[in-house]
Amino acid sequence: MKFYLSIIIFFFTTLQSQTIENQNTSFRTKEPEYIPAYDFKLNLLQKPMENDSLINLSSFKGSVVLINFWATWCGPCVAEIPEFNHFYDKYKDQKFEILSISISDSEKQLNKFVKKFPTNYKVLFGSPDEIGVVVQNYGGFNSIPVSYLINRDGMVVRGYPSAIVGEYWSSALESDIIKFLNQNENK
Repeated sequence: MKFYLSIIIFFFTTLQSQTIENQNTSFRTKEPEYIPAYDFKLNLLQKPMENDSLINLSSFKGSVVLINFWATWCGPCVAEIPEFNHFYDKYKDQKFEILSISISDSEKQLNKFVKKFPTNYKVLFGSPDEIGVVVQNYGGFNSIPVSYLINRDGMVVRGYPSAIVGEYWSSALESDIIKFLNQNENK
């Protein structure tokens, strides 16, 4: 009986170690699988030098885009603005964009807000129905801020489920921006 039990244990141990080895090998060699970013068309909060009032995400193909869902009443969202201004100013010449989507504010509220807290990047808004569709297509999250990084091919490559503030999150985001700006640079 002990002999058979030893054979069974040996068999399962060998099988398990081969399975783990195969999983580790496939993990190391497999390219990450990204999902296509959902395209949308939303209103652009007008700035003096801009003419278009509607923005399509698809028009930024070839750029690395950070999509940020936020609201003016959200403290952590407001805390992100200086970081985003810094990253936008630093990388915009390398085809980096930030599209900041207000989930609940009107154009009037946003205009009043950006006078106190200037944003160097694009602020977008829409009707509650339009915003609801975009939010659902990006996961239907229950809290903000939430951000997604889109690569030059229009694929969602990273998600950030909280405020991007402080050294850890800021350096993680900047590292990701640099990584994806350097991939497929010639596009």
